[in-house]
Amino acid sequence: KTLEINSYPGAFSHFFSNLIVNSFSHGFQDEESGKIQIQASLKNNQLTLYYSDNGRGMEEKDRLQIFEPFFTTARHRGGSGLGMHIVYNLVTQTLQGTIHCSSTPGQGVAFEIVVPLF
Repeated sequence: KTLEINSYPGAFSHFFSNLIVNSFSHGFQDEESGKIQIQASLKNNQLTLYYSDNGRGMEEKDRLQIFEPFFTTARHRGGSGLGMHIVYNLVTQTLQGTIHCSSTPGQGVAFEIVVPLF
């Protein structure tokens, strides 16, 4: 199906780029291949996006801090810890939505992003 919205394309491209880069740099770091899935649905004037990968996943202590500024598990590889903080701000401030992360070590990561459509 086709889904068309009138919103902030720069915000969407920026947060999707950051999610994809994180999947490659954290989730698939030592893997030759991985799988990323993106799904979208529209209900009650809300856009719900599901983003997931089948990478390494993360510990609960890291998941709880993932949106904090300057939090990174890859500082030794040049990570700044700003990518997911930027994603959080784009979703919650620019798009007035919500974002939730779930993850289990060895089971990948999933994000649910809900954005109201005005």
